Amino acid sequence: MHVKAAGKEMNLPDFLVVGAAKSGTTSLYSYLQQHPQIFMSKNKEPCFFSFAEAKEKDEDIFNRINIVSDFHKYLDLFKDAGDSRIAGEASTVYLYLYEETIKNIKKYHPHWKELKIIIIIRDPAERAFSHYLNDRAGGLLNFPFEEVIEKWKSRQLSKYYNYIDYGFYYNQIKSYKDTFDQVRVYLFENLEVNSKQLVHDLLEFLGVDSSFNIETGLKHNVSVGDKDKLLGKLIYKQNLLKELIKKFLPAGARTSIRNKILESFAHKSQLEGSNRKLLKEIYREDILKLQDLIHKDLTQWLT
Repeated sequence: MHVKAAGKEMNLPDFLVVGAAKSGTTSLYSYLQQHPQIFMSKNKEPCFFSFAEAKEKDEDIFNRINIVSDFHKYLDLFKDAGDSRIAGEASTVYLYLYEETIKNIKKYHPHWKELKIIIIIRDPAERAFSHYLNDRAGGLLNFPFEEVIEKWKSRQLSKYYNYIDYGFYYNQIKSYKDTFDQVRVYLFENLEVNSKQLVHDLLEFLGVDSSFNIETGLKHNVSVGDKDKLLGKLIYKQNLLKELIKKFLPAGARTSIRNKILESFAHKSQLEGSNRKLLKEIYREDILKLQDLIHKDLTQWLT
């Protein structure tokens, strides 16, 4: 989408994949990258509309992901999109931080009413546990999941580690639907069962050739188990090895290698027992409201 900035014709995204975290956004990003009529920002998770003009006062979140907080640097992400492709990006924090994000979209995107919004969500209990496993494997925390729940009850978790609050989707999605005319909501569970069908629908929503064959066989951003903390730190944290690899391998090759390693080492850690039951109770009311809002049967999330 062309806009004028600093006297120049620049590109801004035509669509945003806004979340949720640990719900298949990396897969969607990878699939959309394959399409010749689509340009995806090389930097997944630029998070500009959540942190526009923010100072790096929260060093932890700025170090964890490649946040772009400067508008001109954000525009640079789309400078190679050209005239023949639609442009997009994927930042999972956009759904969770929906109030700041929507406010900044209206401020910085002159054609925000034309934006297409893509949302993919997952059973919130499973999503919270997967998010926790991901961060624990990366060495970002070292306490058991039971403690996450207790800290949530007493409001002791910072918002970026508040895995439970991420999963209250109703207000998040309602705000996007109330603001934008074109919002499409998908379920992670459907992506797992029939990714081809979901991607076909997504391409039709974006208005590009839906007959183009997208390779959907490889899983992306797999959570590693608790025993693989060293692997997690190597993959998720900045280190010399990662910097060296960046110099010699293109982004596509790095992503492919990373995902193959993660799949090889992934453990089937399960959310079990009292933790599962408690989370189901916590999310029950929100899920019931949500299924009416998005017109999808979510009864499987209640059990």
